[in-house]
Amino acid sequence: MELSPADSAEIASSAYTLRDSTDMRRMAAAAPLTRHAFRLLDATRLTGTTGLGAPLNKTTGFGYVAWGEGARQGECLVSIRGTFMLSACDWMTNARLGGVNGPSGFCVHSGFWAAAQTILPQVRSALRGRNVSTIHLVGHSLGGAIATLLADSLGDTGCRLILYTFGAPRAGVGQHAEYLTNKLGTNNIFRVYHDTDLVPMVPVYPYCHAPYGSRAYAMKGPGKVISAAAHSMTTYSHSVGSLGWIGLPIREASLGSLEAAQVWLAAAADVSGPSIMLSATALRMILSSLDWILKQIGHGVGLALLGGATIVDRLAHLLYSGALQSIKLAGMIRQLMSAAMRFMGRTITATMNITVAFVQYVFDLLFRVISRLALRAAELMVR
Repeated sequence: MELSPADSAEIASSAYTLRDSTDMRRMAAAAPLTRHAFRLLDATRLTGTTGLGAPLNKTTGFGYVAWGEGARQGECLVSIRGTFMLSACDWMTNARLGGVNGPSGFCVHSGFWAAAQTILPQVRSALRGRNVSTIHLVGHSLGGAIATLLADSLGDTGCRLILYTFGAPRAGVGQHAEYLTNKLGTNNIFRVYHDTDLVPMVPVYPYCHAPYGSRAYAMKGPGKVISAAAHSMTTYSHSVGSLGWIGLPIREASLGSLEAAQVWLAAAADVSGPSIMLSATALRMILSSLDWILKQIGHGVGLALLGGATIVDRLAHLLYSGALQSIKLAGMIRQLMSAAMRFMGRTITATMNITVAFVQYVFDLLFRVISRLALRAAELMVR
């Protein structure tokens, strides 16, 4: 049986207590609902390494493995923490935008997979010699992305794998998300996010969430603009409260259409329209529209496989080539640039030409704003 929203939320929170500590009593105290079903005092602490590579890497506590008892005998719990407050190394892991081949051969985020690979051997070691029926993988923020990749990696165990994430970024491209959804089953993936949390909106296309083409639990975040508080695990715990999964609001996956993107972009690009500065809905639509335009142009996975330092340059060249392909795409790309600038509280002139340099300028600004907002969210995260 799956964990409840309240149980999985406190499990995600409790992983943070082990970042710089080995005190299992403190961790167990942070998970009062869970310690009656899993032997938290006997848990194995997991360490992980994050950063951009030596000498910038740092190894810290990243969570724990615990074993069920009573009704949960034979079950395993793996809890992974997210980016911790001002940890520069954790944040540099988030910043590694390039893609690499992941555990199942599909393209995944290089930084997330690098971190997951430092944790995976410890999880396998803990599982060795055990008769395990079910593995629960729980994570918040970066921890949710790592838990996703651990779930992918542990498919060879023959266990039932159940994945629970809160405010997690996208771990892999669409093909990876689709593969993982089919492997685990949609009923074994519980993704919770706030509508004003920036982190679940990134990385951009071609990265996607699992469950692919299925439902997620969309919680109302604080306010209407992008909010750092919306990313806090404390806020997520408050949002799910004591509700069961059936009581949480479900948002069905909506792939939308190019026509819908056109309608929204036309309204968002109108400088006489209402302000969309830092609007969570606006950013979600900007990124969705970008997804649709890139799908029309193609070469999405190739974009992900590039190193992070060149991704804006490559994106600019792709959009410029799209503008040359058709008048329709050129108009949408111009509106996308205008909407992105309005989201940042700026405007562009109607006569501005679409050039590679201009697209680079706009997306460099946009990604810098997104990075600042995401870093602010990381800074406000609590234990």
